[in-house]
Amino acid sequence: MCRMAPRIALWLALLSGLLMGADPEPARPPSADDDAIAPQHTEPLPVVVVVPLGNVDPALVKFVADSLTRRFFFDVRLHEPVPHPEAAWYAPRKRWRAEKILDALDHLDVGDAWRIVAITEQPISTTKGPVYDWGIAGLGSMGGKSCVFTSYLFRKLKKKEPDTYQRYMDNLVIHEMGHTLGLDHCPLERCIMADAKGNAIRAAKASINEFCPRCHRLIRAHLRATDVQGFWNRSELLLLDSIP
Repeated sequence: MCRMAPRIALWLALLSGLLMGADPEPARPPSADDDAIAPQHTEPLPVVVVVPLGNVDPALVKFVADSLTRRFFFDVRLHEPVPHPEAAWYAPRKRWRAEKILDALDHLDVGDAWRIVAITEQPISTTKGPVYDWGIAGLGSMGGKSCVFTSYLFRKLKKKEPDTYQRYMDNLVIHEMGHTLGLDHCPLERCIMADAKGNAIRAAKASINEFCPRCHRLIRAHLRATDVQGFWNRSELLLLDSIP
């Protein structure tokens, strides 16, 4: 029997956990104290405006703004609450149509805003394939100006499991923002850009709330973290390599 060096032992422990099917620990979002934080930009930052739709908990609005500020080089500003657009109301299911919300946001007077991020606590939906009214957690315009998301699907966790609630909301905020930056859905379920596939809670639970190496590279110019965050195993990296 020999005593392994601490570094070798750590890597073997990680490999053992992956082979045994253990779930990796969720990676935490980067903070200002991390070594892998890029230097502050000297040029004016893109302005991102957070717009509450209807009556939204101010603490939730602040949480959204903080999530964006922590991850991206953005000048995040808060807008006063605005009503849900009347054209977006879908009476048969008592939900708000997300694509119509995005249309209204694109025409909202928000000054020099580069992107608009809208948050609601009401249920939202959109059309997916043959399903006209598909309930969703969020919708982002691919490479476009606006995104919208709701806390509605996670509402039961807010008091019962506040830490989980915040992690799921952080995942949702950054995911939809990623779409506006041009990111499509990622094939890695642990990536923050993974497709929810109709189950936002399952997807948020599987995610480590970080961009995989490929997604990180594609939007690197906007990210505060210089390095990829989280641990990505060999099979995941091989899958990313197979993407054209």
